[in-house]
Parts: sequence; structure tokens; C-alpha cells
Amino acid sequence: MAKIRKYQLSWEASDSKNVIGYKLYWSKVTEVQYDSKYIEVGNVADIKLPKSVLLLDQPVFFGITAIDKDGNESDMTKMSEPFQVQVPKAPVRLTLEPLDEFEVLDSKKVVRTSLEQNSIDDPLTDAIESHGDSKAAKMKYYDDVGYPRR
Repeated sequence: MAKIRKYQLSWEASDSKNVIGYKLYWSKVTEVQYDSKYIEVGNVADIKLPKSVLLLDQPVFFGITAIDKDGNESDMTKMSEPFQVQVPKAPVRLTLEPLDEFEVLDSKKVVRTSLEQNSIDDPLTDAIESHGDSKAAKMKYYDDVGYPRR
């Protein structure tokens, strides 16, 4: 599963007064023509591309025409280049390995809370401690007897 950007196809509306809508043409094989597949998109100047178009494994050519109240169609405006989403290959073999280094931590003392980040700049630790929230997570520490530390 990949995360892909959404795209919006847009055009400058025809300045003809009798335009009632537009036809969006597309072709997956060759340059788009009037005999290519199309949908009527209404009297709008943009359309979000559906997921099915974004997931195609080949380029798509687009063209747009204006339609008037009598059904006449304008010249076709075509995209200069075909559209295709290029999703990068995923990284492989994510591993976690122990290092030969050690760090001494006093389990009775607060080493660092997410709110005390001024002197330490560690974005991974900050992200993990904040649990992905925009606010840093507060941690509560107790003394040997079980009373909350202040």
C-alpha cells in the first residue's frame, strides 16, 4: 500500500456565453482525440482525479472541450505531457541492531520529559515520547515510596 498525492485537473473556462459544460477526454494508449473515452463533467473548471486514474500503471493523456447549448464542441485543449504517478520503491530490510555503546540511566530520576527539550534536540525521541500527538506527552514519576514527584 502506498500513500499517493491527490491531483486536480483544471482549465480556464471558455469565455463563450453559451457554454453549458465540458467534456474531459482521456486515452491510456496514444494521444487523446475526439474518439477517445470521455465524461461530461458539467459547467466546472476543475475535477479531482479519481483513485482509479492515480493507480494506473501507464501514462494517461487528457484533453478538454467546451460544449454549448446546441451540443457543439470546441477545439480540444490537451495537456502537453501525459500524466502518470510514479510511486518510489519502498525501502527494504528495516532492522534494529544493538550497539556496543551503553548509556547509564538513573531509574529514580527524571532524565528528560518531552517538555524539557530546550537543551536536547532529538526529533526521534520527541516524536516517540509525544505518541504522534501535536502536544508532548506528560510523564508522571514516583519516588521510592510511591508518592508522585514534583
